[in-house]
Amino acid sequence: MGFVANVLPACLPWTAWGILSTSILTAYLGQLVFRRLYTGPISHIPGPKLAALTWLYEFYYDVVLGGQYTFKIIELHKQYGPIIRINPIEVHVADKDFFHELYTGPSRRRDKAEFYAHQFGADDSVFGTVDHELHKIRRTALNPFFSTSKVHKLQSVIEEQVDNLLNRFSAYASTCQGPLDLVIVFAAFTNDVINEYAFARSDKLLSKSDFGRKITESVVLGTHMGTVVKHLPWSLHIINFLPDALTEAYVPGWDEFNNLRRTIRAQIREIQSSFQSEEWKPDVSRKAIFHDLLLSETLPPSEKTVERLAQDGQVLVQGGTLTTSNALCIAVFHLLDQPDCLRKLRDELYSAIPHPSTTVTIAELQNLPYLGAVVKESFRLGFAGVGAHLSRVAPDETLQYVQRTPDGREMVWAIPPGTPVGMTPYQILTDPDVYVDPFSFEPQRWLQHDTERLERYLVVFNAGTRKPGHFIDYNMF
Repeated sequence: MGFVANVLPACLPWTAWGILSTSILTAYLGQLVFRRLYTGPISHIPGPKLAALTWLYEFYYDVVLGGQYTFKIIELHKQYGPIIRINPIEVHVADKDFFHELYTGPSRRRDKAEFYAHQFGADDSVFGTVDHELHKIRRTALNPFFSTSKVHKLQSVIEEQVDNLLNRFSAYASTCQGPLDLVIVFAAFTNDVINEYAFARSDKLLSKSDFGRKITESVVLGTHMGTVVKHLPWSLHIINFLPDALTEAYVPGWDEFNNLRRTIRAQIREIQSSFQSEEWKPDVSRKAIFHDLLLSETLPPSEKTVERLAQDGQVLVQGGTLTTSNALCIAVFHLLDQPDCLRKLRDELYSAIPHPSTTVTIAELQNLPYLGAVVKESFRLGFAGVGAHLSRVAPDETLQYVQRTPDGREMVWAIPPGTPVGMTPYQILTDPDVYVDPFSFEPQRWLQHDTERLERYLVVFNAGTRKPGHFIDYNMF
């Protein structure tokens, strides 16, 4: 009895604190559930309750099943309609006519959703910039390098790498070494081109015996890791904090990706230091993107640090390597699979380039109708630009989506300011209402009378002010 009389009262405060803490936590979770499902700003948007309640729904399809949420979203639209809620804070729309309303021009503010901005560990890059105005500053400095005229001046660089590519094909064929992995080969080609344009030097992957397989695989790994980092942003800090040996054990290939990022930083640092050297000559034969960015009067000094520009370099190398190389692989496969298409393309090219020594400008090649059709169809089926959904936030505007029901009525859905809203280019690129038999490779569709409509929905590179540098991708092709 003495033990109970003396000890029990001392335990009561802890018991009370435990009950109080549990009650507070229960109340908080209860109101969170109630708010997300019934009273929140987007609780009126249809969709699965579990997705509205927790991020774990998206995590399961994105991370556990490996990037499958895009396809799950398409299924959900069939069940719930053209506008749905896909996580506690985000709305997704499946209506091609809303695309250019969401991804609009510079006169209307569109921030990037935080959830998607930091997935590649390049928070300060143009790609990772959340704020509309800051993105405008950074993008304005980069825009000239992706203009048609600027990219046309890149022709000699592209031609040089094309010659290297063809020489490697010939050398490989003469040795009868078996099948050649074109995914790696074309990635080596595009990597050499984008590095030459960005830094006026490259790793010369086309000259390597294995076409720089490890570098390409590291670029792919860095891109695929984005799905995990998007949901678990702290995971990237842990991976980068670990010693290289441990990192390689847990994430094979990550050390090579880190080496790629270190190389990019070193290149920018070298360019920066060369400006302060008496040996630097301003009339170098070919200044690259980062030469001009470091000299740019558009960017303030705070935007020209090595670390920030290196993040832009990382995104340029990742995007410039994978997007076009994937489209090239798609083109080669389908052209070999469809001899009639290959014959038409050859005939057109032989007519324009009767002899290997004939010089043809990029502008002249762009006027070849069947070549242009093959390029567009290859990018359409490549889905490499932005296949998954990308969200935008209208911070000071209530977006209105008008749904037309089968019986002719109109339902207006109000999307509050500050709400992330996404669309999936993959859905539009495979929409049978736009592209008949959408999964078939049919260049001829681009030579018919309704090509203007097809062009409008060719959203391989997204749209609006955050569209990547598609001119380079098209011209490397």
